[in-house]
Amino acid sequence: MQIRPYLTFKGECQEAVELYSRAFKTEVSEIMRFSDIPQSPDNPMIIPDSQKNWIVQTIIHLGSTFMRLSDCLGELNDTPSERVSIAVEGTIDEVKHAYSVLSEEGKVGIPLQKTFFSPCHGVVFDKFGVMWNFVALAED
Repeated sequence: MQIRPYLTFKGECQEAVELYSRAFKTEVSEIMRFSDIPQSPDNPMIIPDSQKNWIVQTIIHLGSTFMRLSDCLGELNDTPSERVSIAVEGTIDEVKHAYSVLSEEGKVGIPLQKTFFSPCHGVVFDKFGVMWNFVALAED
């Protein structure tokens, strides 16, 4: 498993990416916007026109590691404590186990689900209020 910082914003992610890239003299990996989310009957996500250019996922490299950044739609990110989370990357089984344990006395932010960027993704706030953002890596 890998643990990484994950910063979330309410429409300011592009500005943050530019600031952090300049501050840390680094490049940004692919930027995926909400308008890039594949639409299908299984994913009937309605994105307001004003938020289609928001960032759904990007990575800033920092030496041999990186951090993830995104804008959040909906109810997440309404309080300052939700601006920074811990991203946990691992296998589907590792993600399911850790998510299950942390949600026992915690609160589900996003139920575990298959997304276009992960075979198993979800967010949970543990009993201490720490936000955990789980991303299962595609298995080869």
